[in-house]
Amino acid sequence: MSVYQETKVHGTTSFPYAVYWGLIPDWLSGFPLHWHEEMEIICVREGSISVSVGNNEYTVNSGELLLIHPQMIHSIRQHENRRGLYVNILFRFSMLESGSEDVCREKYLEPIYSRRLLMPEYVSLEHPLNPRVAPIIKELADKAGVERPGDELRIKGKLYELMSVIIGYCEASGNAQANEDIIFEKLKYSLDYIKENYAENIGVDTMAAVSNYSVSHFSKLFKQLTGASFTQYLKNYRLETAANRLRNESATISEIALSCGFSNLSYFTRAFYKKYNMTPSQYRRNQRSV
Repeated sequence: MSVYQETKVHGTTSFPYAVYWGLIPDWLSGFPLHWHEEMEIICVREGSISVSVGNNEYTVNSGELLLIHPQMIHSIRQHENRRGLYVNILFRFSMLESGSEDVCREKYLEPIYSRRLLMPEYVSLEHPLNPRVAPIIKELADKAGVERPGDELRIKGKLYELMSVIIGYCEASGNAQANEDIIFEKLKYSLDYIKENYAENIGVDTMAAVSNYSVSHFSKLFKQLTGASFTQYLKNYRLETAANRLRNESATISEIALSCGFSNLSYFTRAFYKKYNMTPSQYRRNQRSV
């Protein structure tokens, strides 16, 4: 539950593929901004969730999909007061390549990975791609965790089928998209810096220097990316980290507050209540009773 480049291996190093289920807010309050090397497919099975991908914000409803490019910054959170059950499918393109001379890598996978070819991000129920890929995604999701002989071959076959359909709906990126991608690459460093230093007294001037921008330019771009000022974002990140620790650790509330960058316990309690509509102690009791 943090803002960072995910280094976790999804699946195994020899078979980098994984399926995860999420239920917001019952299982988790959300998944803040992060990025990873895998392509990610998000399919909402019940209710609704809110997802940000780069500069775009989506409300994804039951039956709708998101296709997220590798290395693309994104987040998942609760939509208004609704619950959302969704499935994530993550895989690395390397598992679909056969070698350096592989035609699939050269013609399709590498252009998508480098964003020279852009997949449609939001696939609504009305999008012509939806009825073609939804059955494939459903089969991959529903059969996850059920081990059978030949699973790896079956999964690879379905992923090849999936990408062969998606490629027909890809579009070439333009100069504007290329410039936007460069900006996001720089801002990734600031997200990693927050992950490593959120408990310290870091200011917008430090973050601007990390990203090699002026303070005013960094502030503008950061708000464009996250929808919040750096100060607001840092506070929210600290609160989400504290909430995660309250759910999973036995440290005292004051210890957690201090380790998350809050030197004033009263301020931490007020800020926590404003975000979660309950005090830290109430939040901890509620989570442990679930």
